[in-house]
Amino acid sequence: MNVVYGSVAKDDREVAMLSRSILDVLIDLASYIEVPPKHIKEKRVNPTIPSEFSAGTPLLPLIQIHSSPSQPEDAFVAIRYRDHWFWLDDRDIFSKRMFSFLMIIFTLVETGEKAPASLVTIPTG
Repeated sequence: MNVVYGSVAKDDREVAMLSRSILDVLIDLASYIEVPPKHIKEKRVNPTIPSEFSAGTPLLPLIQIHSSPSQPEDAFVAIRYRDHWFWLDDRDIFSKRMFSFLMIIFTLVETGEKAPASLVTIPTG
């Protein structure tokens, strides 16, 4: 089964989907990253978009990516970049779900042949 970009599948072995590009999705999700004030001041990144409201109540973001100078204690995933840690809280089921969904989408849109695994030869004797 192949996933292709389009509105109509050419046969029963294709699933046609019209969607945003992965780049568009990542740009939208990046707006939810809690960015360090230092990085904003240094003009490395734009500020996080303020919360949206509906009927006076803040809407939950699609994903919450936190940041701090210290390593998080209870992270689902975490990475150190520059002088800060960025992570998803392991208790945030919605962010974990979105992250997992993105990983599946990356797999589905992967194109081309997979490169063969690297072979390491260790001489003996």
